[in-house]
Amino acid sequence: MAVDSMVRRLLDERDQKLSLIEQISGVADDAGRDLFDTESQTIEDAQNRVRSLNSQVDRLSQDLELADSARNRIRSLDPNIVANDFSYRTAEHMGLDKAKTVPVAGGFNGLAVIPSLGPVLDPSPQGRPLFTALGARPAPSLTFTRPRIVDPNLLTGVGIVANEKAEMNSKAWDILNETVTCQRVGGYINVSEVLVELLAGSLDMVITQMNHRVEAFSEAAVVTELAKTTATVAVAANDVVAAIGSAAATVVKNTGRPPEWIAMGPAGWGALIGLTDAAKRPMFPALGPVNAPGSGDASTYFGSVMGLNVAVTPAITDKTMYVGNSFGLEVYERPLPLMQAFEPSVYGRQVAVATYIGTYAPITTENPTTPVRAGVVKITWA
Repeated sequence: MAVDSMVRRLLDERDQKLSLIEQISGVADDAGRDLFDTESQTIEDAQNRVRSLNSQVDRLSQDLELADSARNRIRSLDPNIVANDFSYRTAEHMGLDKAKTVPVAGGFNGLAVIPSLGPVLDPSPQGRPLFTALGARPAPSLTFTRPRIVDPNLLTGVGIVANEKAEMNSKAWDILNETVTCQRVGGYINVSEVLVELLAGSLDMVITQMNHRVEAFSEAAVVTELAKTTATVAVAANDVVAAIGSAAATVVKNTGRPPEWIAMGPAGWGALIGLTDAAKRPMFPALGPVNAPGSGDASTYFGSVMGLNVAVTPAITDKTMYVGNSFGLEVYERPLPLMQAFEPSVYGRQVAVATYIGTYAPITTENPTTPVRAGVVKITWA
């Protein structure tokens, strides 16, 4: 009957409005705050609609059926008047799958769920190995300055004084600074509230994947900055050990400090652990490295290359390697909180993740026109 269909529709809308009120109040309660003005207005509108729905349902659901005695009297006068109550219809059917049952059938498709086996497969890279290896520092603000000492008289500011009371050397130096500006990285997605309600954990999966995107972007941004270095060493005759040694010496020369890490991509890591000596023994063995320049294991990125910490990141797509220390490249981050906004008109919500990241490559050679930033050394390997 049309009345029954309408009552069901009104009750469904009533349940949706009550659920909306519960969700908005729950979000405010979890945050320990009062309702926003927009939230209060949304709740008031929903409550008014529920009252209207209650009135309509009450009116439509009133009992207007004929008493059995009246129905019998009418049937004795004219059986056709109430024939509709006892008319026989063509038999219809129920099946497991409606599409695979005879016509005019219903199905149990809603209960016939194809089970998922195991966790959702996610081939996207996880984490930020290079970002972490560089030691991301908290950004004090979105724009700040990095001071540095400029001392052109490092070797002549002091000297041998041959005689007592003789005047010693006196040379000044400067402290200059450069501005570092962080940039916002983020994105948002519209999520159906039906999905959130019916599939447990779906919202967490959405947020996790969006954070994976932020991680991948920040890793790529760091590699872009590493590639700007002007110091380069090429691998000659497949002698990677010699190239790393040359790169280490260049890092010390340009920064006055020994290198701390070596970064590479999966291609570089695979080529490195695949190296062998003249006797076909691994140069970077997984077990018992004796007189070897380091260790490596194909089942994990963990290892040591000439004493340097290894950072393997998918953001480096070729065999290029980078050697550096904390003076070569600085990384800054200021994470922003997760943001959600409900969209009652489409029964959904918007979810956004964002963070601010910034990088700074200190100057290694002062030049008024084009300062040199060569604290990181790039190793090219054909």
